[in-house]
Amino acid sequence: MNRNRPPQENQNDLQELISAFIDGTLTEAETQEFLVRLESDETTRDLYLQMMNTDSLLQWEQGQTETLPDLLSLTSEYQGVSTTIDSGVISARKQLAFMRYALAATIAVCLCLAGLLLMESNSTLALARLDSSDGVPAAMIIEEHHAIWEKTEWTQDVSKPLVPGWLKLKSGQVLIDFLGGTTIALQGPAELGLNANNRAYLKSGRLVTMGTSRVHDFTLTTDNLTIISQSANFGLSVTPDNQTEVHVFEGHVTVSHSQSQPVKEIQTDQQSQTADAVIVEAGQAILFDQSGQEISRQLADRIQFPSRNRFSVADPPGDIPAINFASYSIEPYGFQDGQYELPTDHQLIEQGKGIRLWGNAWKTLEINKEVTPNTVIEFDFRCSHEGQIHGFGFDTDKTHDKQNHVFQIYGYEVRPGIGQQFNTYTGTDWKRFRIRVGRYLAGKQRYLVFIADEDVIARAESQFRNVRIYEAPVK
Repeated sequence: MNRNRPPQENQNDLQELISAFIDGTLTEAETQEFLVRLESDETTRDLYLQMMNTDSLLQWEQGQTETLPDLLSLTSEYQGVSTTIDSGVISARKQLAFMRYALAATIAVCLCLAGLLLMESNSTLALARLDSSDGVPAAMIIEEHHAIWEKTEWTQDVSKPLVPGWLKLKSGQVLIDFLGGTTIALQGPAELGLNANNRAYLKSGRLVTMGTSRVHDFTLTTDNLTIISQSANFGLSVTPDNQTEVHVFEGHVTVSHSQSQPVKEIQTDQQSQTADAVIVEAGQAILFDQSGQEISRQLADRIQFPSRNRFSVADPPGDIPAINFASYSIEPYGFQDGQYELPTDHQLIEQGKGIRLWGNAWKTLEINKEVTPNTVIEFDFRCSHEGQIHGFGFDTDKTHDKQNHVFQIYGYEVRPGIGQQFNTYTGTDWKRFRIRVGRYLAGKQRYLVFIADEDVIARAESQFRNVRIYEAPVK
């Protein structure tokens, strides 16, 4: 623990200052200055407590046999001073003076301890803002652009899946996937607290959120405000003097004071209104002061915030051939395929360059691919009947468990352990996906898995074509 120490000074001067504080002869300004010093300087604090104990004991003309109140006993024990005093008669005025000074000493000790705890926790910005994670990942950093991280005892290792905790970006920009379905681009310098897979706290800096087509809530908080969105695309900025700007580009967000009661939406025939909150629509921006009060409104400005385009995965290096499914043996993936004895089947399409699954189907093909941080998979996807989970994954064997990586791109079921950040498919036409899977897993992957999961009525359908796996060029 680092403690600030004042310049060396005459011990007598320090004693005179403490005596003046005890006697109550300091001015208000001098008193406040002394209290700040008492909280931050160990030497001043130690001498103050010694003088308080000496002064308190001198207040007694004679001892007593009765036990002092518990609070005073604790104070004396804390300082190593015995409360056993010879019997005698106590001056009522002196007894009151003793109790007053002893209580003051106790309060001072408590304030000092609280101050020290505050200094210890100040670097982590109120721990109550962060949920207990039990090591469950909440997000992943998938791209970096000239990022320089500041390492402290409380920041995370950004090379690993991120659990609730803290990030401190000194400069540059990073793209973070929250597993609940939202992606954010964070611009340094910034400090960001991860609360959960759908919630974060921005202490300082600038970020922009990108929602997905699947409607879901994402919550961002600052020191004074709470911003709730449903798949909205918006920018948030917190300045060093704690002013906040909210710029909404697509959708809308609800802004309320962080200390207020949970927001309750009131439905009307015309629109959804929110009690004690402000709804910021697309194209609008609001500036808030340090206390969270609105200062002004203006048009939203995208230029102020990091762009998603900067993090787009580069095109394949050259002509990467698509997987020819006709040259592979398509096999069931453990117990998941046809689970509960439901129908499962597949067929090749697009002259073998694609595959169609339906029913309750999990199918594998053996690829034996070494996945690196730069490994990318791209493909076209189409679906005419939504099931619970549509997507793909990798595995080292054909036994499905919680350690396997499944990427969901469509489906109405949100299953624990399967991130929703790529669940963006809508409609029934072909859509191109390009995902840097190397940010989520690494090492030798024996099998590639395709999924059309529906273990209720087994009517899910998934179509994949033009599947390519390649190493993205390093920018």
